[in-house]
Amino acid sequence: MNKIKILYVHHGTGWGGAPISMLNVLNHLDKSQFEPHVLLLKDSIVKDRLAENNIAYTVCSSIFYKKWNRYLTHSDAGYIKPFKIFRILKMFISWYLSKYIFAPKVLKTHTFDIVHLNSSVLSDWVYPASRMGKVIYHVREPISRGTFGWRYKFIRSEIEKYADKVIAISKDNAKRINLPEKTAVIYNFITIPDKVENNNLAKSVLYVGGSSKIKGIEVLLDAIPYIDNDIQLNLAGSFPKLNPLGTLKRIVYRLCFPVTFRLRSKLEVITNFKNINIIGSVATIDKILKKSTLLISPFTVPHFSRPVVEAFSYGKPVIASDVLGMDEIVNNGVDGILFKNGDAKALAQAINTLVNNKKLVNIMGVNGRQKSIDTFSPKENVLKIELVYKNLTI
Repeated sequence: MNKIKILYVHHGTGWGGAPISMLNVLNHLDKSQFEPHVLLLKDSIVKDRLAENNIAYTVCSSIFYKKWNRYLTHSDAGYIKPFKIFRILKMFISWYLSKYIFAPKVLKTHTFDIVHLNSSVLSDWVYPASRMGKVIYHVREPISRGTFGWRYKFIRSEIEKYADKVIAISKDNAKRINLPEKTAVIYNFITIPDKVENNNLAKSVLYVGGSSKIKGIEVLLDAIPYIDNDIQLNLAGSFPKLNPLGTLKRIVYRLCFPVTFRLRSKLEVITNFKNINIIGSVATIDKILKKSTLLISPFTVPHFSRPVVEAFSYGKPVIASDVLGMDEIVNNGVDGILFKNGDAKALAQAINTLVNNKKLVNIMGVNGRQKSIDTFSPKENVLKIELVYKNLTI
């Protein structure tokens, strides 16, 4: 039997949810039935991870994708305001050049049965890929309707006309694209540890997200003064260096970059708290999770959070904002606590309450662990993806 050839197209340079999820699929895919190959539009750390896992890949050599391309992003996690007309114009010019000129040229150098587009920012690849094979459009971000809805309608129309299948990582994402006849909800999955240790005697809380505003860093910083002093908070992710600013520089910074200055000021304040530990960027959160009592995920925009699922797999409950997507994975009062989005005092109260109730922490941890096995395991979700591939090539 001939193997089904699948070309994965990946866009980003960083190591985050999209490449991790793609690598998980590739590692668990039945290689006796499928022959995957990854096309990287950018040279990045993703290349190294693929090589470490013996996965075939090609780094795109087109100068267009190396330097000039601008992705048509339009999600609640990265929404571009209508008044930024020149930035939007650049994106659309790039989008059309990619769709009709550069993407077809790149695709002609590959042999495939299916093109699996690993992000919703790759809508420019749907049409050219559809001319040469089947196309899967993977929605990993909550697509926004925007202020007027015209960019949303533009992207949705492209997907409706040319994509053979849409995979959404949450029900919320599926509902947003609103193509139920084409869409399958397949959750991002994780590698679940065989055993977990109960380290809940410590009072340790983990936040993953760095200084990203949409991941709720400001909500967390506002909550810190209300969190019990004996609870340690470990903050993972990328944070700015707080080098001293002179008087003039501080004034200019405050006037020209008010949002960044506000975040910097809040970070300066919390460095005085003895129970705060900024650990910075880490390759994986496994080791920190094992030593944590629970994880917090105070996203301010709709999102499906991978760290939440990872926390469940280690038997750790989660405190998360009640944004769409998050409310799909955290069952309030069962495996975690949902607090009102943006309410810093409610976040602090939830942390204090749960950390100081070891019995409840253990019960929620067990429930979350079972959920990860039932819902977010590789076996269940890879089979769903493989079924999509097979159905497209019948």
